[in-house]
Amino acid sequence: MPRLRVHIRALSKPRPRQRAAKPGLFLAGILVASPVTAHADDLSVLFDRDTVFSVGGFTGLGPRFQGSREAGLWGLPYLSFRKADEPRDWWSPDDGLDATLLGGGPVQVGAVLDFREGRSRTDDHRLAGLPRLPATVGLGLFGEVWPIPDTLRLRAEVTQGVRARDGIVAKLGADLVGRFGRFTLSAGPRFVVGDAAAMHLDFDVPVAAALVNPSLAPYRASAGARSAGATATVSYDWSEAWQGLGYVRYDRLIVSAANSPIVRRIGTVNELTVAIGAIYSFRMTP
Repeated sequence: MPRLRVHIRALSKPRPRQRAAKPGLFLAGILVASPVTAHADDLSVLFDRDTVFSVGGFTGLGPRFQGSREAGLWGLPYLSFRKADEPRDWWSPDDGLDATLLGGGPVQVGAVLDFREGRSRTDDHRLAGLPRLPATVGLGLFGEVWPIPDTLRLRAEVTQGVRARDGIVAKLGADLVGRFGRFTLSAGPRFVVGDAAAMHLDFDVPVAAALVNPSLAPYRASAGARSAGATATVSYDWSEAWQGLGYVRYDRLIVSAANSPIVRRIGTVNELTVAIGAIYSFRMTP
């Protein structure tokens, strides 16, 4: 039978650190429930007395916007459930929220939702003159294959922003997964591509903005590769109930994205995201 897993994750754009106050975790954003590798018949698992529920969350630091030099806090609540006789699924914290429509086991294809960071002058005063970008989401398709079961995963996500001008972003990745006693380690490369609309949104400097902010020269980004990087995750099963996780991802902006004055004059081509989290699993009946 296909496994059923539902995630509820609230993703938030990193917020600026206050210069004279302690930073706080900002968790306003998007709350999504998404069934994964599920069919209608499997919803009965919700009413099974032995269903295993997992709840937890992550907190970490990441770029405030694409190309930002400064980091801000982000938060990620987590909820999933599975059948009592099913082991924990492996997943990467940077996966989009997905629902499998075709396939199962080592090959899956389905719908996916990803979160796209916004940008405003409150993130960095040097962004003055640039258009404000509200945080949004992208909707599209994902494909995932395990050429070596439980060891090597290949995954691709292609999404279109909910507004036409948000553009299309494709995310490609591979993960090598190893289990060593109570530890599970994973690592792999990441590659991101954007169409012209997506690249314009994040990296263009309009002429009007350059007139307001002379430190930024007019710039027109082009479609193509946006970033290349890698990610690594380590988890430890403290017990059948408790699992701790650590996550790090490095991205380097490349080609047209790296040449944007937003990146060269305000930010950096190097982006680092780190997070830690914990998940608690339990059954509704003792």
